[in-house]
Amino acid sequence: MKKTLIALAVAGAAVATGVNAGELYNQDGTSLTMKGRVEGILSLKDGDAADKSRTRLGFLGKQEINDNLYGLGYFEGQFVSDDGDDKGEVKNDRDSEVQNRYTYAGLGGTYGLVTYGKQDGVLTPLSDFTDIMSYHGDSSVNKLTVLDRVDNQLKYAGSFDNLNVFAEYRFADRVENKTTDSIDDNDQDGYGLSATYALADIGVDLGLGYGAQNDDNQIVATVSYTLNDLYLAALYSHIDYDAAGAHNYDGYELAASYTIDKTKLIATYNYGEKEKDAVNNLALEVAYYFQPNFRSYVSYNINMLDKDDVGLDGKTVGDIGTEDEMVVGLRYDF
Repeated sequence: MKKTLIALAVAGAAVATGVNAGELYNQDGTSLTMKGRVEGILSLKDGDAADKSRTRLGFLGKQEINDNLYGLGYFEGQFVSDDGDDKGEVKNDRDSEVQNRYTYAGLGGTYGLVTYGKQDGVLTPLSDFTDIMSYHGDSSVNKLTVLDRVDNQLKYAGSFDNLNVFAEYRFADRVENKTTDSIDDNDQDGYGLSATYALADIGVDLGLGYGAQNDDNQIVATVSYTLNDLYLAALYSHIDYDAAGAHNYDGYELAASYTIDKTKLIATYNYGEKEKDAVNNLALEVAYYFQPNFRSYVSYNINMLDKDDVGLDGKTVGDIGTEDEMVVGLRYDF
């Protein structure tokens, strides 16, 4: 399963092609495909409801240049339907959020794909090992900003039999200071390397990644095992912070799923520690697939933080940050 997902990512179309992708045009070496999803999501915390519904829509254009070279461009946007704000006041629907998730273009061929723009960093193929829930989970890998989905990124991806390799460099953003009439940057550059390897005969996949942002360094290691309808995975994340007095970070993720006919049972455990416990939760999900592209799911996140723990944002979590959450969702993929 993971090998297939990684191979799609190397092809530069993991988010734009697949089982449900619709081909809009294909002629003379030029193709355009569309993929997306619509989710109705009801979130409940302390008995109160919030609308977390979302729509994602992506377009992948591909142009064959010659037998060994092609160009592509990809865009994906997310539309959020929540019209309320944090104070509970209903806003005009024109204020609903539209998020740019991906915008990148590149050249690919026999030896891999090079892309530039806003795209996933090199740690995403590793976090995908344990990021298997419809809504919850994937909360303790804590990627450095330049190693997550970010803009201004130059990336290489290559697939060689069972080995997949990824490399990226994220440029610092230009800052044009009109007060001093000078051009500088924000010093937010970084780089990363990662690889995954599939031991196909025994159902084991391995992953290892390293990256740095300024003088902060992160390493992530992951492993998964697939046996028929059973899937197990584990991830370890470690960050060394360069800032004086900063506490280093250790994060752990465990994931398991089992499929029974059209029903999938999923559980993930996430724990992260910095100054104090920063992440500590157990999430359980039951998903029922009416069809491969239409599912319903119920997910419950058991939050085990105390109110005086310090979250990943460096702030005390308080009472709100200790609440459990239940989510009920319907998802249609196209």
